[in-house]
Amino acid sequence: MSIFDNIKLPKLIHIVPSKFNGNIEIWQSGKTTKLIADGTVQSVNWDSPVAEKMVFGRMVQVLKQQEPNLRKVLVFGLGGGAMQNLISKSFPGVEIISVEIDPVMIDTAKEFFNLDQIPNHRVINDDAFRVVVEPEKFDLTIQSFDAVVIDIYCGSKYPDLGKSGNFFASIKKILHPGGLAVFNRIYLQSHQYDVDLFVKDLSEFFTDVNTTTVAGKTNSDNILIYGRA
Repeated sequence: MSIFDNIKLPKLIHIVPSKFNGNIEIWQSGKTTKLIADGTVQSVNWDSPVAEKMVFGRMVQVLKQQEPNLRKVLVFGLGGGAMQNLISKSFPGVEIISVEIDPVMIDTAKEFFNLDQIPNHRVINDDAFRVVVEPEKFDLTIQSFDAVVIDIYCGSKYPDLGKSGNFFASIKKILHPGGLAVFNRIYLQSHQYDVDLFVKDLSEFFTDVNTTTVAGKTNSDNILIYGRA
């Protein structure tokens, strides 16, 4: 008998093509179900032992520290819904609205991550920029959100429009005065110059801008940037 006999290797259980995210893959390894889009880990099941240590878990920690009385939050980006699940568990009764452009991602989250079981959660299947610029078309009210979380990667690509002044101004408008905006950016060495400019530009629209790094395989795979409207 080998010492490796009881070791279970990660198993690919589902793969589906997406025009927005390349191939979306679901991998099973022990107690963790992992969603990978275009080679980048987008989500795990919310009750995985590693969930709270990953970037979406750290984003929820920022919400708990900065907005402890959170009642209404808008989340751009869905993945498998790990962050939405963790928000729901951390803030009982909170209203969550998610925006996701990729219908394949939404269907995958429903099939493998029990997305429909999150209470007080609505998913808008549309483009983040359209939603934030014309919120009334999606039954959203300006100055009505305690926090907005922006995690709008398609695979490992961050959209250029997500760096624009118009986008920042629209995010600020949908938050109530003093509300919290939290952005997730990849912070590998090749991204750092762009992200440093992003932080500088963001500071022209938001106050009290702060950052926190999230260590991955390198010293800082992601950086969370947050500020007040």
